[in-house]
Amino acid sequence: MSKWEYTESANGTTTSLASKRNRGNNHALMNAIPSADNVNPVGDGHSMIQPMINPMIHPLIRTLALPIGIALSAGAFALVIPLWTSARGVVGPTLADSETPVSAAIATMAAFAFATVVAIGVSRIVNACVGTFVLGCGVGMLALRSGSAADFAFGSSRLVPTAIETLVWALLIAGASYLIFTFGGRLADIPSQDDSEIDSTTGPMARRAWFAAVAGVVVAWFCAASDSKGQAIAAATIGAFAVGFGARWIARQTQPMFVAAAAALAFALVAMYIAFAARGELASGFVDGSFPRLLRLMPVDIAAGALAGSAMGFGFARSFVTPSAPDA
Repeated sequence: MSKWEYTESANGTTTSLASKRNRGNNHALMNAIPSADNVNPVGDGHSMIQPMINPMIHPLIRTLALPIGIALSAGAFALVIPLWTSARGVVGPTLADSETPVSAAIATMAAFAFATVVAIGVSRIVNACVGTFVLGCGVGMLALRSGSAADFAFGSSRLVPTAIETLVWALLIAGASYLIFTFGGRLADIPSQDDSEIDSTTGPMARRAWFAAVAGVVVAWFCAASDSKGQAIAAATIGAFAVGFGARWIARQTQPMFVAAAAALAFALVAMYIAFAARGELASGFVDGSFPRLLRLMPVDIAAGALAGSAMGFGFARSFVTPSAPDA
């Protein structure tokens, strides 16, 4: 018998090594082909679509999707900035400070809707976390150009409307996140577990993950050390980063559909508490240093940070948390 052959069975049948190798390669190739099982409903009933992209152009699309998505999203919000101009002649810190709040609100929601559609497209090409990040960058354009805590303190801003505005942003984020994960596709590295308590994006495991938002508020408080606009956005983003990281650590097998909304909601609840508990004039507190730290984060800062930060935190946690490990 040649050294290139071996006996495969007791009846003397011989098979060449090359034939065996080809058979193994074909078997591996068949295992690599995605099956229809990749399109799975999540435990709460709505479909999660997997991206389907031509493999010949897939690398180019993935490379261009992020910068193009950010440019389109930011461009939409850039058109809204003039409508946020306050009576003082500068871009206001909140929507309520605008000279034309109704027009500003309609334009802002239109830009948010357009950016959400862009985020869904990016999610189909890359993944839902990247799509959420793109939406956050769009809102970040508006946040960067809007007023700071100083404008808030010395303008005609009021605490209760500001807290309500933050709550509205949280609701918008929840709606956008639902659309992104439903039509953009579930995260491929978190497969369905066929367990409603784990798979459901509003189930027990998901709700446990939302409590990571408490840590996000604490982290943001430490980061908001000055009154600068950049630091306010950074504090919101870093705080939401901690939320995203914690959410994946707590519920590693659950899709993070409403993690960004949970982060924004936590800030809204804190703002509401401050609105009813704070005493004295905002301007006086800003001068004497008693101005609450978390009030340095304007509603639009929180919205931008919640979207971009939670997406980055959840993605970063992938290096430390494996989806196959059991949930705690």
